[in-house]
Amino acid sequence: MSAPSWLTMLIASAVLIVGTPVAAQDTKLTIASWGGAYAQSQKIAYFQPFQKETGISIATKYHGGQSALLGKGRSYRFQNWDVVDLSADALLSACRDGLLETISPAGLTAARDGTSANDDFLPGALTDCGVASVAWSSIIVYDKRAFDGKQPKTVADFFDIKQFPGKRVLRRGAKYTLELALLGDGVAPKDVYAELATEQGVKRAFGVLERIKDNIIWWDGSEDHLKLLADSKAVMAMAFNARAFGSLMAENRSLEILWHGQLYTMNSWAIPKTSQNKTAARRFIDFSTKPDRLAQQAKWFPYGPVRKSALAMVGDHAEIDVTMSGYLPTSVANLSHALRVDAGWWLTHGDRLEAKFKQWLDTNEVTLDTTVRTSSTEGEKDKKEATVAP
Repeated sequence: MSAPSWLTMLIASAVLIVGTPVAAQDTKLTIASWGGAYAQSQKIAYFQPFQKETGISIATKYHGGQSALLGKGRSYRFQNWDVVDLSADALLSACRDGLLETISPAGLTAARDGTSANDDFLPGALTDCGVASVAWSSIIVYDKRAFDGKQPKTVADFFDIKQFPGKRVLRRGAKYTLELALLGDGVAPKDVYAELATEQGVKRAFGVLERIKDNIIWWDGSEDHLKLLADSKAVMAMAFNARAFGSLMAENRSLEILWHGQLYTMNSWAIPKTSQNKTAARRFIDFSTKPDRLAQQAKWFPYGPVRKSALAMVGDHAEIDVTMSGYLPTSVANLSHALRVDAGWWLTHGDRLEAKFKQWLDTNEVTLDTTVRTSSTEGEKDKKEATVAP
C-alpha cells in the first residue's frame, strides 16, 4: 500500500479549478474555511461541483479558527463573507450574539430514500444558526509493539497502568481531558456532563488523572505527540483523528486507533448576517450537505459525514487502497461508545475548570466549588511542545 500523497490531492484540486467553466458573473459567494488538506477536500467535494452546477462563482478565504475570528470586545468578525465554516464553540457564541442567520432544516434536501434531512442528520448537527458538514474527534492511539498479547480495548485501559504499563500522552487542558478521565472511570457518555457538573464529579475526574500522573507526558499542540509513540517514548496518546490517520497511513504502521471513548465535535456552515448573497449562500449549504457531497469529502479527508445516508457512500479513500469506514468518527461502530463534546457546557464552565486544571498541574491539588450548575447545548484545535508531567 503506497503512502498517501497530499500533493496528488492538490494537483487534482488544481485540475478541477482549471477545468471549471467560467461562472455567471452576477453572483459570487465568498466562503471562509480552514486551510490545508481539509480546505482542498472541500474544493473537490463542494466548491468546484457547486460552481459547475449553478454557475455561481466561489472565492475562498481562510481563517485561523475561533481565536482569529474574535475582534475587539470578544465579538466575532466575519468581514465580507457569505458562508463560514465554524467550530461548535464559535457557532454557538456567534449565534447567541445575533451575528448569524437562522437556517431551517426544511430547506435541506432529503436522503435518496426520502428520509427527511431532520431525521438523516446526526443528533446535534442541525442548530438554529448552522448546518454541520463534518465531525472530527479526539481519540486514543496506542503502539501495538508495546504490549505482548493483550491489546487495549476500552478507554479504561488508557488509565490502567498495571495491565498496560508505559507513558501516556495527554492534552494539557481541562477540555477533552476531564471527559476522557470520567469515561475511563466507567461513566457512561450520556452521563459525563451531569457528573462533571458536580463537586464530586470534578473530584472524581482529577482523581483518575492523579492515578497516572507519574506516567503522563503533556502536550500543548498537535505536532509531537504521535512521534512520542513512534519513538517508543510513550505507549498511548490522546490525539486528533485526522492527524492520527495521516501518521498511520504515512509511516507509523505500528499504531492503532482506539475509538472506544472518542470525543467528537462538528464543524458547521453558517451565514453571517452581513452576507450580501444570502439566497445563494443557502443554496450552497443545501448542496454541500447532500449525502453524496458529504461522502465525497470523506473520500479525501478522514472527518466523518454527519448524515447517516452518506456513510454507505464513502467507500475507499480517493487515492490509497484504504476503506475509510474504519477511520471516520461517525461510522456506526466508532460511535458506539462516543461522547459528543458539549460546546454550550464548556462556554459556561470552561474558564473555571481550566483554572482548576492549571492549579492541579501546578500543585497536584484542586479547590472544589460546593455546586456546579449544568448547562447544555451543543465542542477545537491547539499549539506545540511536549513536557513530562510533575
